[in-house]
Amino acid sequence: MTNVNCNNTNKAFYPHCIPIVFSSNDYFVPYMSTMIQSIMATAKKEMRYCFYILYRDISDKNKELLKCQTELNENFSVVFVNVAEYFNNNQLYVSNHITIESYFRLLIPYLFSEYQKVIYLDGDMICRTDISELYDVNLDNFLLAAVWDTDVSRYYYPKDKKYMKSHNNVMINLKNPNEYFNGGLIIFNIPLFRDFISLDDLLTLAASRKWQVHDQDVLNFLCHGKTLLLPYHWNFIYSSKCNYLPEIFRAEYLEAQENPKIVHYKPWDNDNYIPFFLNFWIHAVKTPFIDVILDRMKKEGFISVDSLQQRMISNITHRKGIGLKFILTECCKAWLFRDRKN
Repeated sequence: MTNVNCNNTNKAFYPHCIPIVFSSNDYFVPYMSTMIQSIMATAKKEMRYCFYILYRDISDKNKELLKCQTELNENFSVVFVNVAEYFNNNQLYVSNHITIESYFRLLIPYLFSEYQKVIYLDGDMICRTDISELYDVNLDNFLLAAVWDTDVSRYYYPKDKKYMKSHNNVMINLKNPNEYFNGGLIIFNIPLFRDFISLDDLLTLAASRKWQVHDQDVLNFLCHGKTLLLPYHWNFIYSSKCNYLPEIFRAEYLEAQENPKIVHYKPWDNDNYIPFFLNFWIHAVKTPFIDVILDRMKKEGFISVDSLQQRMISNITHRKGIGLKFILTECCKAWLFRDRKN
């Protein structure tokens, strides 16, 4: 993967907007659409925002649905950027749970040279505050800003010591493993990152070995000591092992758990207890893809009387019950008016 040129990409540039980049394939669009809906619902009306979606196989139908969804909000735009050509001769390691689309975010500093800063977000998230707060972060001399990864807790969890040594060599080989960050939320310092390493060298590094967590490991390896660690509430991921974290991390985790700004999770999966899972469905029912999400859950057996009962019991046990008021009002109201401008 050499001589890659990102300067010829034909895309719209909005100089006074907040650029927010996603990476998706066609299958993942419904979940990314829900994250997009949550960002629009919490955004300031006086601000301008633009979603840039990196892809190689999103259908015209899904693109049109995403455009219609976004155009309901006058201060938002959406631009699709096809990056297939940069991965035609793919030599990058992929696995069952992480696809080639994960590597697309490595292109961001080179695709978006017109901007000083760009926010990258995973699609399996929900935003609970105005995203412009995040864009105001001062990066100074940092290559990027991100949030420490919940897997840091596994580093301290006695039963996972063997796992960590055999599976995530990047984390344990860092000078400070506590600075290992999650790649689901990144603010790139565009000019500084471009000056630090060329795209050719970055992709050569990415293809140099089978990185266990793919491009996330690449960025951690490359940016260690040059990353601004953000408060954990910007990328909250539930961890059952949080009690094993050092005190400073545990306190930050527990504080973030009370009122996270962005939640990173998969409420359409079959885990019985998922904190803030109602936040996902409040926005999911307002997207043009809610039927797809529900249909997939039915086919996977995640929606049934037994599974619903187990989930309710689990959440009640955690004092996070579903709530009859939510079911009768918010869900029904959102469903009925999901195709109308809010």
